Amino acid sequence: MPGGLPSPAIVRNRPRLRPAPPTGRGPGEPAGAVATAGELWLAIHLPHYILESLRRPVAAGSGVGQAPGAASVVVDVGRGGKVVCACDAEAAAAGIVRGMALNSALALLPGLSVLARSVAAERALLEAVATCAGDFTPRVAFEPPDGVLLEVRGSLKLFGGVRRLVACVREHLQSAGVEPRLAIAPAPLAALWFARSGKEVALRSRDSLASRLAPLPLVCTRWPDKSLESLATMGVRTVGDCLRLPRDGFARRFAPEVLRSLDRALGRAPDPRAAFVRRERYMERWNLEPEISDTDRLGRTMAPMLDDLCGYLQARGCAVDALEFRLTHRDAPATRVRLRFAEPTAQAGQMAGLLCERLARTQLPEPVRALRLRSGVLLEAREEAGDLFARGRCGAVGVPQFIERLRARLGADAVQGVRLVPEHRPEAAWEIGDIPRFPGHGSENRGNRGMSPISPISPGCRPLWLLAEPRLLDGLDWPYCEGRLEIEDGPERIESGWWDGRDVRRDYYIARTTGGVRLWVFRERRKDGRWFMHGVFG
Repeated sequence: MPGGLPSPAIVRNRPRLRPAPPTGRGPGEPAGAVATAGELWLAIHLPHYILESLRRPVAAGSGVGQAPGAASVVVDVGRGGKVVCACDAEAAAAGIVRGMALNSALALLPGLSVLARSVAAERALLEAVATCAGDFTPRVAFEPPDGVLLEVRGSLKLFGGVRRLVACVREHLQSAGVEPRLAIAPAPLAALWFARSGKEVALRSRDSLASRLAPLPLVCTRWPDKSLESLATMGVRTVGDCLRLPRDGFARRFAPEVLRSLDRALGRAPDPRAAFVRRERYMERWNLEPEISDTDRLGRTMAPMLDDLCGYLQARGCAVDALEFRLTHRDAPATRVRLRFAEPTAQAGQMAGLLCERLARTQLPEPVRALRLRSGVLLEAREEAGDLFARGRCGAVGVPQFIERLRARLGADAVQGVRLVPEHRPEAAWEIGDIPRFPGHGSENRGNRGMSPISPISPGCRPLWLLAEPRLLDGLDWPYCEGRLEIEDGPERIESGWWDGRDVRRDYYIARTTGGVRLWVFRERRKDGRWFMHGVFG
C-alpha cells in the first residue's frame, strides 16, 4: 500500500529472500542468548528532524514565522555556518542538497531563508515525540538524534490492531508538525533499520527478519564510517551481503559492537532499552524571526506555547501553579514574566488571560528575539464535582482567578495571603505570605506548598481586627474608653515568649463601650497593672 504499512497478512505471504548458504556460520547465526520473545517494536524515525525542530506553529495574526512556500535551509553555526546541513522540499527542488556551500545555495535561490541549527531544539523535539508516544504505550525508549521506539504488543487490542495503531501514531505526529517514518518488527533495532531505510513494514514474526533485512543498505545501520568503507571495498553493501560472510572472519576484522548490533537486529541476542522518563518540569524554547517589540503580538505568539504546555499536562494528568517566560533580547538583559496561579491549572485559556494582564504591565527594553517557557513543579491534577445549587449565585469558584488577576495587575507583592501560626501571643499568631489554597478546589491532597488557609475562629474568642500596637487606656483599677467599659467575659490569661525576650503576662477581657462597641482589652500582670486595648470585634 503506497504511503502506508502493509497488512501483516500481506507481509507473511510475500516470497522470502534467502541468502545463499555460507561456507561457515554467518554473522547472523550466533550461538548465544535469544532476544525476549513476544515483544513487538514500533520505530519512529524523523528524517527531517533538523528542520522540523526549528519550525513551530504560529498563532494566527501574530505576523511571525515563514511565509507559506518559502524555501529554507539550515546551517550549523557551531561549525562555521558555511555548509547546508538540511533543506526543505522547495530548496531541494531548486537543486540545493545537504553538504552544499551556503554561498552556492544563495546563488541558486537569493531569497533563501537561512536558519541556525539548534541542538537543544532537536532534543526538545525528540522529547516531545517520546511524550506523544506515551499515549500509546508505557514502554518508550530514546534513540537519538532522530528515533523513538515503542513496545506495542500490549497496545494492539486497545487500538484495534497494527494498521489502526500505526495510523493513530502517524496522525498524532503529523498534527504536531512532524512527518515520521514508521516500521514494526519484533526486534527494536530491526524496526529502526527499516524506518531509516524508508521501508514501512509491519513484521510480527522473527523468522522472517533475516530475509526482509537482507536488501537494506548498510548505511541504515549507522556503523562506524571506517567499518562501512571497509565493507564497501569488499563489495558488501547490504545487510544480506553481511549475512553471507563467515562469522569468524567478520568478528576478527570488525569491531565487536558491529557484530553484536547485527545479532540484535536479527532478534537472536538481547537488546535491552532504557525507558524514557518524562521531565518533572516542562521547558520549551522558540526563536523568533523577525523579532517582536509589541506586547500584543508577543502574547499571540506565546499562545501556541501555552497550548503545547497544556497538551503535555493533560496527557500526564498534571497541572502547574507557576510559569516563567524568559524573553531574550539582543543586547539588553533578559526580561522575565512570571505567572503564579492561586490553584494548580492545566487550562490554556486561564493561563493566556493572566499572561495578557502581565504583558500589559511589562516594558520591553528591546525587541524579543527568543522565548523560553519553563513551568513549575508538576502537580497532580484533580477534577472536583461541581455544586448542583451553585448556578446563579456568587461562590468561591471565581476567587482563585480573581486573586490571580489582582496580582497580575497590581503586582505580586500587593496581594498577599495570611495564615495562623501556633503561638499564644496574639501579635505573633499570624504572618503574611503566599496566597493560600482554597478549600473545595481539590488542593487538600496536592502537596500544598503555599500557606495554609486560616481556620474558622469561634465568635467571641478572638477579634477580627488587631491593633498594630496595643493602645494604653485610661484608668488604673478599671478600664476607660469613651467612658467606663463594661466587662462581659474574662479573664483569659496568656503568659508566653520568655525564650525570645518578648515575654508577655496578660489577662484578656471582652469589654463593651457605652456605644455598644465590643473591645478586646487586657491588663498587664505587672507591678503597675495598666490597661490596654488590643482589638475590636466586628
